[in-house]
Amino acid sequence: MSNELAIATESGKSMAELMGVSSTPTTSATPSISRLGMLHQPIMGEVDLNGKMIKTEVVPVGAFTLKTGDDIIYSNGVTVRVFAQRNQWQRWNSDTEEMEKSVMSNSLNGDLKDSIGGFNLGRPTGYIEDFNALDDATKQVIRSVKRVVVYYGTVSLDSPMNEKGEPVSATESVPFVFDVKNRDSLKSINGVMNNFKKKNMLPIMSTIKLEGVEDSIPTGAKFGKIKASTGDGVELASDDNDTLKDFLELIEYSNGKILDLHHERAKGGTDGDEDLVEGILNNDFVEVAE
Repeated sequence: MSNELAIATESGKSMAELMGVSSTPTTSATPSISRLGMLHQPIMGEVDLNGKMIKTEVVPVGAFTLKTGDDIIYSNGVTVRVFAQRNQWQRWNSDTEEMEKSVMSNSLNGDLKDSIGGFNLGRPTGYIEDFNALDDATKQVIRSVKRVVVYYGTVSLDSPMNEKGEPVSATESVPFVFDVKNRDSLKSINGVMNNFKKKNMLPIMSTIKLEGVEDSIPTGAKFGKIKASTGDGVELASDDNDTLKDFLELIEYSNGKILDLHHERAKGGTDGDEDLVEGILNNDFVEVAE
């Protein structure tokens, strides 16, 4: 494997660039895909204990969910291959019951058009040295708008089960999309990704084991987060390029839907979509001090 980690693609770019893990700037089917998620509240059920029905957790906090259409399968752990990753700003609007989003990018530097007709969902760009010096409205925007890493890849469920906790069969290597925003989860996944980079490996050259673990906040409320570890090595195959191409088309489609909403809701409208698609920045993420 060369240092460039390059596999020829129709667009003439290396796989590392297209996957969003290269330091080199890039220019940036159906949209149906399974969505990977995680339970933050247990599913309760009843089990027979010596003839007595006892209410208990049948699917625990931290279990993964794989939703395909209306069907959901659960698993206490999953094994993934990551083909692409992108960064995005997201915010849940409880009034409209809409998940507001910016376009997906290799980096969150710069002004990214969003689905409400603005940029970055109103979050200031760049590093803020003194968070306390900001006005209350700006502080609230920063707190409410979350950085999300969107992963695209294939997943196999380690222990597939239904909502009753009963074992079920499940297809392996299912294409998925997974939004992750918990800092500890991202730190764990990034640790594995960084080890791949140090070894001059693409992420798809190895599986990643994801385990769901339970955590809690000071109030006692529980939630699930991810503990990632390196899985088994995988030989690159010629059809990996086709799989990557499908994910890139899905990313382009998703960004296009957000741009449609941006222009529909922007005051007076804006131009320059071509420049946005071809010139989305690919620099290191700039954190905001809080």
